[in-house]
Amino acid sequence: MDDLGDFLGFALAAAWLIVKLVIKLASRDEARDAAPPEDAGEAQRGAPPDAAAPAAEIAPRSRAPRAVVPFGAARAPDEVRQRAALLRLDELDRSAAALGESVRHERANRRFVDALTRFVPEEIARARAGAPARAVEATADDIELVLGEIAVLARQRRDPSLLAELGDADALADACYAPVIAFARAEGLPLRSGSPATQLTPFDLAIWTGFIPTSIAPIFLPADFFATPLRWPALAHEIGHDFLASIDDLEPALRRELGLPDGGARPRSPALDDHDIASAEVRRVFGAWFEEIFCDVFGTLMFGPAYVLTMSELFFQEGEPYASLAVHRDVSGAHYDEHPPPHLRVLIGCMVLERAGLGESARALREAWARRHAEVSLEHLIWPVRGAWIPFPLRPCAEMAASIVERLYAGPLLALSGFGLQDIRGLDYGPHEHHEALRARDALLAGRVPAVRDARALLAGAVLAAHRAPAQALTILTRARAAIPALGTSERRPDAFAPAQGASGVALDRRAVTEALLFREILLPPRALRGRRRARL
Repeated sequence: MDDLGDFLGFALAAAWLIVKLVIKLASRDEARDAAPPEDAGEAQRGAPPDAAAPAAEIAPRSRAPRAVVPFGAARAPDEVRQRAALLRLDELDRSAAALGESVRHERANRRFVDALTRFVPEEIARARAGAPARAVEATADDIELVLGEIAVLARQRRDPSLLAELGDADALADACYAPVIAFARAEGLPLRSGSPATQLTPFDLAIWTGFIPTSIAPIFLPADFFATPLRWPALAHEIGHDFLASIDDLEPALRRELGLPDGGARPRSPALDDHDIASAEVRRVFGAWFEEIFCDVFGTLMFGPAYVLTMSELFFQEGEPYASLAVHRDVSGAHYDEHPPPHLRVLIGCMVLERAGLGESARALREAWARRHAEVSLEHLIWPVRGAWIPFPLRPCAEMAASIVERLYAGPLLALSGFGLQDIRGLDYGPHEHHEALRARDALLAGRVPAVRDARALLAGAVLAAHRAPAQALTILTRARAAIPALGTSERRPDAFAPAQGASGVALDRRAVTEALLFREILLPPRALRGRRRARL
C-alpha cells in the first residue's frame, strides 16, 4: 500500500507539472500571436485572414495612416472594415472629382456635374462623420453604383453615333419634365429629381427611380426605340413614375385622399356581392394598380390620343385577345400585379381624353380597340380564382377607375396644393395641343419637316402619322426628330422648308461661318503688327 501511495503521489505531481508547462507555453504563443509584426501594415494587424488581403489591396502600406497600438492588443475586425471602407471612399471621391471635371467641359454631359460635385461629396462627408463600418460600406457601394451609371451615360453621349439620338430623346424628356418642375417650384413642393438622361440598353423602357437623390433620372430605352415613333410617348409614363416618387410623401398622400390601400394587396378568392366583385376587393386591387393608373393619366395628359394609341398597339397580343382582360398576380404569386389589365388601361386613357374635351378621339380609339377584340366580351375582366380564370363584370372596376380619373384630373388634391393634374400649366393636353399634333401629322405625311415647336406635339403627330402610314414609320420619325434641337449638340431648330437666311440672303450654316472666320484671320495683318498700327493711328 505504501508503494502504491508513493506512486500515486508521484503521478499527481508529474501531472501538475505538465499542466503548468502547457499553460505557460500557451500563454507565450498568445502573446507572440497578438504582437504586430514589425513589417506589417496597420490594416493587417489583428485582422482575420479573409480581411487582410482586401485591406492591403485597397490601402497600400505607404498610404495607411499610422496609429499607436498597445502591445498584444488585437484590432477589432469592424475597425479594419471601416478603415478599408473609408479608404475606398477616398478613392471614389477622387474618381467623382475627376469625372466631374471632365463632364463640366462637355455640352452633352453638363447635367451630371451637380451630382458629381455636390451629391457625391456630401454623401461621402456624411459617411465619414462617425458612421459604423456597415453604413460606410453601404455608402461606398451606393456611390460606386452612381459613378458607374453616370460614366455609362457620359460615355454614350461621347459616341457621335448616339449623341443626336439620345439628344432628341433627352429633349422630349425635358419637355415632359418642364411643367412638373415649374409647378413644384411655384407651389413649394420638394421635387428631388428633374434631370432626365436617356440611355440605350437591352432592357424594356423603364426609369431608375432609385437615382432620385442624385437629381438625375436615368431612363432606359429599348433597342428598337429609334426605329419607330410608337414608343416615344411612353417616356411620359416613366416620367410619371419619377414625379410620383420624387416628391416626398406624394404617393401615400394621394392614396389616403383616394381611399386606396398600399400597393401590397394580396390576391385571394374574390369576395362576391350579387355576383359582382365586392367593393372592398375592388379597392384592394386598385391599391396595387394605383401607381400605373397615375402614370397612364399623366401620359395621356402629356400626349393625348397618341398615348392611348401607343397603349393599344403595344398591349394587344395577336391571337390572344383574352390577355387584355386578365387580372394578374405578380411573379411571386403573393400579390396582385401592379399593372391593370390592358383593357382597363385603354379605357382609362379614353376617360382622360373625354375629360379633356377630345370625346371624338376617345370614341374612335374605343371602337378600334373593340374591333380587335370582336371574339371576346369586353364587358368582363378575368380574375384568378382557386387556380382557374373566372370572368366577372367590368362595371365595378370601370366605376372605380372613373372616380380615380376624375379626382386625379380635376382635383382637389391636397397633396398637389389643392389642384388637379389639369391645373398644372403645360401639362394638360387640350384642343390647342391636339391641333398642333394634327399639324405635325399632316406635315409628316406630306414629306415635310414640321414647323411645330413643341417636342410633345411633334412626337404625338409622328405617332398619328405612323398609324396612318405604318410602312413609313422610320421615315416619319426621322423627319419629326429633324424638328427637335437635340440636347447636348449644336443643333438648332430648322425652318420647316429651308435653312435660315441672313440679312444678305446667304444661307448661314456652320461651314459658311467657319470659312468666314478663316478668311478674316488670313486677311488681317500679323498679330505682332496690329499693335503698332493702332499706335500710329
